[in-house]
Amino acid sequence: MKTIRNLLLASFALLAAAAAFAAKPIPGPKGGKIVTSEAPHVEFFVEKDRTVTVSFYDKDLKSVAPAGQVVSAVAEAKTGKVNLAFTAKDGALVSSAPLPEGDGYRIVVQVRDSAQAKPKNYRLEFHDEVCGECKRAEYACVCEEHDEKAGEHKH
Repeated sequence: MKTIRNLLLASFALLAAAAAFAAKPIPGPKGGKIVTSEAPHVEFFVEKDRTVTVSFYDKDLKSVAPAGQVVSAVAEAKTGKVNLAFTAKDGALVSSAPLPEGDGYRIVVQVRDSAQAKPKNYRLEFHDEVCGECKRAEYACVCEEHDEKAGEHKH
């Protein structure tokens, strides 16, 4: 009886893990990439002038103002690493400098819940071209065929 119960528990654990990995990305309300899997959600959005806006949302994707969070980012461009600092503006955090030219590079976003909190790092592959299917920038694509590791579509 214990063996059956343990097999059932193991099966449920595997199913839960598979569902978590298969979860479709959450589309950012501004068109950016939601980098967190749980609330408060953090959206990374590249503006037309290549500055970055980081917005925060509750579990229902309702906008919430930053509440002491500290955000920084490092763009690992082909021309070298560029550090981005963020300041509060219009209910979000905005980078003081634009992303480097080009695309096809990694960006590491670091979010701290407060200045003293342990940092949480999120990595994304920056591709500026638009996905033909979901019409979002590739870095923020939410299509099921999107390969998160490669940052490209499989089709």
